[in-house]
Amino acid sequence: MTAELGDFREVLHARKLKATRARRLVFQEIVSSSDIHPNASEIHQRLTGRGERVSLASVYRTLGLLVKSGLVSQVDLGEDHSHYESEGAKAGHGHLICLSCGAVKEFSDAHIHRLIGRIGDGRGFELDRFSIQAFGYCERCRTKRSR
Repeated sequence: MTAELGDFREVLHARKLKATRARRLVFQEIVSSSDIHPNASEIHQRLTGRGERVSLASVYRTLGLLVKSGLVSQVDLGEDHSHYESEGAKAGHGHLICLSCGAVKEFSDAHIHRLIGRIGDGRGFELDRFSIQAFGYCERCRTKRSR
């Protein structure tokens, strides 16, 4: 977490932005989240549940700033809202999302990294990072559906 917080301060400083308390709290909540990819409302609830005074509007503004800064990724998990994750060591991975129960499993695969890199190269595009969302049915839901 210390490395991520250092990156956070460094990136904001380079953009001439202040590392405010609210920004730090939102970023720390994403980085330290035990759940997979919290949404803005969940982040707000966790912070206020700990007695932190941060408005939901501040959470949304901070998330936008963190995404724009490249510190956080905005992820579509097939719901009516976005989820967020630290860009850190997870860059270049995907999500398998169950259409029935909503379960999310992350994956990373060297073959996919190379393939996406080749696709970019073939089109004159230098790959920086990627994220893939694949929708289907988890093993438990497939079993239920076949009964």
